[in-house]
Amino acid sequence: MWIGSISIDVQTKDAPDAGTDSLVTATIVRNGVEIQKLRLDYPNEDDLERGAFREYFYIGPTKLPRNNDKTPSLPDGIGQSPMPYPSYGIEFSDGLEGHLTLRLRIHNDDMWIKDKIDLYIKEIRQVATSFDTLAWQEDKEWTYIASWSKDKAMSTDSSEGFKTVNLNLV
Repeated sequence: MWIGSISIDVQTKDAPDAGTDSLVTATIVRNGVEIQKLRLDYPNEDDLERGAFREYFYIGPTKLPRNNDKTPSLPDGIGQSPMPYPSYGIEFSDGLEGHLTLRLRIHNDDMWIKDKIDLYIKEIRQVATSFDTLAWQEDKEWTYIASWSKDKAMSTDSSEGFKTVNLNLV
Protein backbone atom coordinates (compact mmCIF):
# COMPACT_ATOMS: atom_id res chain seq x y z
CA MET A 1 0.00 0.00 0.00
CA TRP A 2 1.15 3.51 -0.85
CA ILE A 3 0.19 6.69 1.04
CA GLY A 4 0.05 9.73 -1.24
CA SER A 5 -1.44 12.30 1.17
CA ILE A 6 -1.70 12.63 4.93
CA SER A 7 -4.01 14.75 7.06
CA ILE A 8 -3.28 15.15 10.76
CA ASP A 9 -6.04 16.80 12.81
CA VAL A 10 -4.69 18.20 16.07
CA GLN A 11 -6.68 19.30 19.11
CA THR A 12 -4.86 21.12 21.92
CA LYS A 13 -6.31 20.61 25.38
CA ASP A 14 -8.55 23.46 26.58
CA ALA A 15 -6.85 23.97 29.94
CA PRO A 16 -4.54 26.56 31.52
CA ASP A 17 -0.98 26.39 30.14
CA ALA A 18 -1.94 23.71 27.57
CA GLY A 19 -0.96 25.77 24.52
CA THR A 20 2.58 26.26 23.26
CA ASP A 21 4.71 28.45 21.05
CA SER A 22 7.23 25.60 20.67
CA LEU A 23 7.55 23.74 17.38
CA VAL A 24 5.96 20.28 17.39
CA THR A 25 6.74 17.79 14.64
CA ALA A 26 5.05 14.54 13.65
CA THR A 27 7.36 11.96 12.12
CA ILE A 28 6.05 9.04 10.06
CA VAL A 29 7.77 5.90 11.35
CA ARG A 30 7.64 2.59 9.45
CA ASN A 31 8.71 -0.52 11.36
CA GLY A 32 10.78 1.57 13.79
CA VAL A 33 12.53 3.64 11.08
CA GLU A 34 11.82 7.37 10.78
CA ILE A 35 10.65 8.05 7.22
CA GLN A 36 9.32 11.61 6.96
CA LYS A 37 9.25 14.54 9.40
CA LEU A 38 6.17 16.80 9.18
CA ARG A 39 5.89 20.17 10.91
CA LEU A 40 2.69 20.91 12.85
CA ASP A 41 3.11 24.55 12.10
CA TYR A 42 1.43 27.13 9.90
CA PRO A 43 3.89 30.04 9.63
CA ASN A 44 1.23 32.77 9.95
CA GLU A 45 -0.80 31.25 12.80
CA ASP A 46 -0.56 30.63 16.52
CA ASP A 47 -1.10 26.92 15.91
CA LEU A 48 -1.11 24.97 19.12
CA GLU A 49 -2.80 27.40 21.50
CA ARG A 50 -5.17 26.37 24.29
CA GLY A 51 -8.30 24.70 22.84
CA ALA A 52 -7.11 25.13 19.23
CA PHE A 53 -8.06 22.68 16.48
CA ARG A 54 -5.90 22.57 13.35
CA GLU A 55 -5.81 20.35 10.26
CA TYR A 56 -2.40 19.82 8.70
CA PHE A 57 -2.25 18.53 5.13
CA TYR A 58 0.79 16.91 3.49
CA ILE A 59 -0.06 16.33 -0.16
CA GLY A 60 1.92 15.31 -3.23
CA PRO A 61 5.55 14.78 -4.18
CA THR A 62 6.98 17.85 -2.45
CA LYS A 63 5.52 16.86 0.94
CA LEU A 64 5.67 13.04 0.58
CA PRO A 65 8.50 12.09 -1.78
CA ARG A 66 8.62 8.43 -2.80
CA ASN A 67 9.92 6.15 -0.06
CA ASN A 68 9.90 2.45 -0.97
CA ASP A 69 9.53 -0.31 1.60
CA LYS A 70 9.85 -3.76 -0.02
CA THR A 71 9.38 -2.73 -3.66
CA PRO A 72 12.88 -2.37 -5.15
CA SER A 73 13.67 0.79 -7.10
CA LEU A 74 14.45 0.38 -10.76
CA PRO A 75 18.05 1.22 -11.75
CA ASP A 76 18.67 4.75 -13.07
CA GLY A 77 17.70 5.09 -16.70
CA ILE A 78 15.41 2.04 -16.65
CA GLY A 79 11.68 2.51 -17.09
CA GLN A 80 8.73 0.18 -17.04
CA SER A 81 5.12 0.60 -18.05
CA PRO A 82 3.41 0.64 -15.72
CA MET A 83 6.04 1.55 -13.14
CA PRO A 84 6.16 -0.83 -10.14
CA TYR A 85 5.57 2.14 -7.84
CA PRO A 86 4.08 5.64 -7.99
CA SER A 87 6.25 8.73 -8.44
CA TYR A 88 5.64 9.85 -4.82
CA GLY A 89 4.28 8.51 -1.56
CA ILE A 90 5.27 6.26 1.31
CA GLU A 91 5.01 2.49 0.89
CA PHE A 92 3.81 0.20 3.68
CA SER A 93 4.26 -3.25 2.11
CA ASP A 94 2.63 -5.04 5.06
CA GLY A 95 -0.17 -2.51 5.62
CA LEU A 96 -0.38 0.13 8.34
CA GLU A 97 -1.54 -1.80 11.39
CA GLY A 98 1.43 -2.76 13.54
CA HIS A 99 3.83 -0.99 11.16
CA LEU A 100 2.92 2.73 11.40
CA THR A 101 3.85 5.03 14.25
CA LEU A 102 3.23 8.77 14.37
CA ARG A 103 6.07 10.14 16.51
CA LEU A 104 5.32 13.53 18.06
CA ARG A 105 8.30 15.60 19.20
CA ILE A 106 8.36 19.00 20.87
CA HIS A 107 11.41 21.16 20.18
CA ASN A 108 11.44 23.52 23.17
CA ASP A 109 10.47 23.71 26.83
CA ASP A 110 7.17 25.62 26.42
CA MET A 111 4.80 22.79 27.45
CA TRP A 112 2.03 21.59 25.13
CA ILE A 113 -0.82 19.25 26.06
CA LYS A 114 -2.09 17.09 23.23
CA ASP A 115 -5.81 16.46 23.54
CA LYS A 116 -6.62 14.45 20.41
CA ILE A 117 -4.92 13.51 17.14
CA ASP A 118 -6.83 12.09 14.15
CA LEU A 119 -5.01 10.59 11.17
CA TYR A 120 -6.41 10.38 7.63
CA ILE A 121 -4.73 9.29 4.39
CA LYS A 122 -5.28 9.14 0.67
CA GLU A 123 -3.95 5.91 -0.77
CA ILE A 124 -2.30 5.66 -4.20
CA ARG A 125 -3.50 2.59 -6.10
CA GLN A 126 -2.85 1.01 -9.45
CA VAL A 127 -6.05 1.24 -11.49
CA ALA A 128 -7.06 0.26 -15.01
CA THR A 129 -7.37 3.32 -17.24
CA SER A 130 -8.37 1.22 -20.26
CA PHE A 131 -8.73 -2.46 -21.07
CA ASP A 132 -4.93 -2.92 -21.29
CA THR A 133 -3.44 0.04 -19.39
CA LEU A 134 -2.69 0.52 -15.67
CA ALA A 135 -1.78 3.77 -13.95
CA TRP A 136 -1.18 4.98 -10.40
CA GLN A 137 -3.99 7.19 -9.06
CA GLU A 138 -4.52 8.75 -5.67
CA ASP A 139 -7.89 8.29 -3.95
CA LYS A 140 -10.14 11.33 -4.16
CA GLU A 141 -11.54 10.92 -0.63
CA TRP A 142 -9.77 10.84 2.73
CA THR A 143 -9.75 7.52 4.63
CA TYR A 144 -9.90 7.65 8.41
CA ILE A 145 -7.07 5.64 9.98
CA ALA A 146 -6.96 6.30 13.75
CA SER A 147 -7.55 8.60 16.72
CA TRP A 148 -5.35 9.02 19.75
CA SER A 149 -7.30 10.82 22.46
CA LYS A 150 -5.29 10.31 25.66
CA ASP A 151 -3.97 13.65 26.96
CA LYS A 152 -0.17 13.90 26.85
CA ALA A 153 1.89 16.78 28.23
CA MET A 154 4.98 17.45 26.12
CA SER A 155 8.06 19.56 26.81
CA THR A 156 11.84 19.34 26.57
CA ASP A 157 11.70 20.08 30.33
CA SER A 158 11.23 16.55 31.73
CA SER A 159 9.45 17.94 34.82
CA GLU A 160 6.63 19.17 32.55
CA GLY A 161 6.18 16.25 30.15
CA PHE A 162 7.65 14.00 27.49
CA LYS A 163 9.90 15.27 24.70
CA THR A 164 8.70 12.48 22.39
CA VAL A 165 5.39 10.58 22.26
CA ASN A 166 4.84 7.57 19.98
CA LEU A 167 1.29 7.09 18.68
CA ASN A 168 1.24 3.49 17.46
CA LEU A 169 -1.32 2.03 15.08
CA VAL A 170 -2.14 -1.35 16.61
